[in-house]
Amino acid sequence: MAHQALRNGSPAAKERQNNGVIEGMSSFETDLATLASLQARLAACDLRESARASAPIIAGLIIFGTIAAAGVVLGLAGLSWWLAAVLQVQVGIVMMITGLVALMIALVAAALLSRRLGKCFSYFRRSQEELDRNLAWIKTTLVHSGR
Repeated sequence: MAHQALRNGSPAAKERQNNGVIEGMSSFETDLATLASLQARLAACDLRESARASAPIIAGLIIFGTIAAAGVVLGLAGLSWWLAAVLQVQVGIVMMITGLVALMIALVAAALLSRRLGKCFSYFRRSQEELDRNLAWIKTTLVHSGR
């Protein structure tokens, strides 16, 4: 047995090399799990901040939308009857014109509010940028791990 040749170097050197690869992969997996956990926590934080910023706007839209719907029906009906009496025109025609004008005003207001609501979710840019950096780190680590 003493005169047998070793093919791949000493067994101890081979075992040390395998342990280095295993330890490197284990460290990478731990870092990857930590990154995933931190990314999820950042996204949850961004969601809370976005919800906090948009909650008053959404509540206002619901409350004032309900009031507006009820008031618009009554107001437009009264305006239509009044205009029909003043202009001596059929009530149906005046109601249609009044309804179209109210609809245009409501669409403009909804567009302005929706633009403002969209800005409340800008907090997610922070999560997106951090996710991009994390993915770049993972790619770099995988490319250079074989060297």
